[in-house]
Amino acid sequence: MGKSVYCTLEVAVQDFCAGKFLILVDAQERENEGDLIVAAEHISGDKINRMLLEARGMLHLATTEDHLDRLGVGLIEPHNADHATPRFGLPFDALAGITTGVSAADRAESIRQTLDPDTSSQDIVIPGHVLPLAARREGLLARQGHTEGSVELARRAGLFPAAVMSEVMASDGSMAKGQQLVDFAIRFDCHIVDIEQIHQAVLHA
Repeated sequence: MGKSVYCTLEVAVQDFCAGKFLILVDAQERENEGDLIVAAEHISGDKINRMLLEARGMLHLATTEDHLDRLGVGLIEPHNADHATPRFGLPFDALAGITTGVSAADRAESIRQTLDPDTSSQDIVIPGHVLPLAARREGLLARQGHTEGSVELARRAGLFPAAVMSEVMASDGSMAKGQQLVDFAIRFDCHIVDIEQIHQAVLHA
């Protein structure tokens, strides 16, 4: 990887399509934080384990509301939340093919099973260990969040519109920002793309 870890949207889409990790950052006036993301179609136990070890934030499946509807996974009723608050779904596991559900391999298997169009609510256990987030139906036009940005990246890569994501934390437990994210990307050998690039592409589509 060259000197700059920041990349164009075109490169980000290529990386996502190839199953590579990306750091998705939002605007300084918003959270000014970065999420380590990977396309759900390319998830594995090893990738989840690496995210848990190195990014260390909460691990989520960012997906569409239609996807969660098909799985019978309802959204958590918000309380004292605002428009910028992510829409959390009920945590779930796959019914078969896993053990307790919490291991990296089990979470990857649960996620993989949900991508099968034949998977329905009959194949899902609630509560479980996969924490879903539902992108807003209008996507980045409604909310410039990591959830909407990662789902849009998956769409542009021609993949199932879902991604696995984890906030990147600094070594002191605070949220990594700015140069900390650059240093993390260098260590992790991945690119950084900002949500505004994706937002602008949607606006001018």
